[in-house]
Amino acid sequence: MYSCSQQCGGDEESAIEVDRDAPMHFCMGSALCSGPPMFDWDDLRYVLAIARHGTLSSAARRLAVTQPTMGRRLDAFEKHLGTRLFLRTPEGFQLTAAGRELLAHAERMEGEALAAFQIVAGRDSGVVGMVRVTTTKWFSSSIVAPILARLPERYPGLAVDLVASDGWLNLPRRDVDIALRFARFEHQDVLQRSVARIGFGLYASARYLDRRGMPDFTLGCPGHAVITMSDDVENVADVPWLRAIAHAASIAFRSNGRDAHAIAAAEGAGLACLPRHLAERTPGLVRLAPPSPPPARRAWLGIHRDGSRIPRIRAVMDALTRRLARLEPELADASDFAGEAADADGGDVRRKRSRKSE
Repeated sequence: MYSCSQQCGGDEESAIEVDRDAPMHFCMGSALCSGPPMFDWDDLRYVLAIARHGTLSSAARRLAVTQPTMGRRLDAFEKHLGTRLFLRTPEGFQLTAAGRELLAHAERMEGEALAAFQIVAGRDSGVVGMVRVTTTKWFSSSIVAPILARLPERYPGLAVDLVASDGWLNLPRRDVDIALRFARFEHQDVLQRSVARIGFGLYASARYLDRRGMPDFTLGCPGHAVITMSDDVENVADVPWLRAIAHAASIAFRSNGRDAHAIAAAEGAGLACLPRHLAERTPGLVRLAPPSPPPARRAWLGIHRDGSRIPRIRAVMDALTRRLARLEPELADASDFAGEAADADGGDVRRKRSRKSE
């Protein structure tokens, strides 16, 4: 134990035992202490990384430090706090009750810090800097990439990072600036708008139909095969629709991505429900006429509410919104909508046991 080195009035009994070499100062003796913070705020970055990645090695890679450094920082922080933040288990690091409580505060602090940085950095700079956008793989390659590729020519100081992912990146935590998904965003800090309706159709390759013949929908397509979503993907509106019209068909191919469905269908694996825009740009596919059209979907654009005040994010959002509005007749093919899937529909990427809301 030692007394406050800042001469703030604290004594030995009110001081906290800490490493003398650590960049920390925490005195319980007086509200007048004007020394350094009670701990190194950077320690919270280490806690957040370990909580999110589950292992020291993964967290260390995320922060570009060594695994021993990560371990030493965590051990020192836990010693300073006088409590364990993580349980060390064979499956990785799991938060204790104290760790979960600290994590909630650390995430709020991180969010506020990021918001402050983005607002200050973006207020006076105009349309300059990086904007990170994410959407599903097929929507990225078929539709979004051509829109975004034109923007740097209009805004020479702008750079765009397009993350094509069938996983949900965290929009409230600012993993990305803009997200396009086929479900409503549920977080209260996300501003969202519907930007397009997406029409779907049932397809197979000409080679497949030559081999199997046209499906008999009145009997549930016996003797045929279907291409559908992986078991760990849930709440996709066209999956029960396909199961209903082709209940006598076997399942030949599963994937969590529409691009893979289109390729498998073109190679003759079976019948696939596909976005019209994707299918009609995939060579070799023939559109079929089921007894009822598949449900349509809505594309939703979301940004964190603080992002609406940053010129570069606003510029990219407005460009996407305008272009998708012009493309909507082509994307929607409104002549044969079966009605839109419910807003709660989780899209191609909401997974069981990991229901993430952006």
